[in-house]
Amino acid sequence: MKIFQKLIAVSMLAIAITSCQKTPEASFTTDKSEYVAGETIKLTNTTLNGSTYKWTFPDGQTGSSESYEYKTNDNNAAATLTFRLEAFSSNGKKTDETSKSVKLKAAEGDCVFWQEFGSGHGVTVVSLNNVSSNITEEKASSPSCGASGCAVFNGLKVGSYNYSASDGTTTWSGTVTVTKNTCSKIKLL
Repeated sequence: MKIFQKLIAVSMLAIAITSCQKTPEASFTTDKSEYVAGETIKLTNTTLNGSTYKWTFPDGQTGSSESYEYKTNDNNAAATLTFRLEAFSSNGKKTDETSKSVKLKAAEGDCVFWQEFGSGHGVTVVSLNNVSSNITEEKASSPSCGASGCAVFNGLKVGSYNYSASDGTTTWSGTVTVTKNTCSKIKLL
């Protein structure tokens, strides 16, 4: 009988402890609502009454740390990224979850084509990504991006592009690689 009474007392204590645990209120913040590809998204856990966590990231990977820094790739296309956080009570029996989406803009860069003084070329038409721009002046040295008289291409998504150019006599072609927040400069000889 005493064993039975002790068993009941232990069971009642376990029920009391379990019922005292509060249900987590899952929540987290991001440092911004919009990012550019290549940036790190800071995920700060602000959950109340949570003990353990499960994050699910946009790429399907999961993690169990309290907070995270999620690095995007420079080559990511524009997208909406959704993060999910599940929070568990200390005994794992109570749970809550939340999710949040952020916008990711594609990384961009610029490109300028130019010709050196004395090259002897006339107006040169440069085509890149189905857009044309003209070189109308020769330059003494490498110009700044956006310089007048150069063939300028702004706001290109990061990546490699084929180009072609012609002044009516000479033709050029090749590939230019556009990198994040930079200006690629191509001198046509």
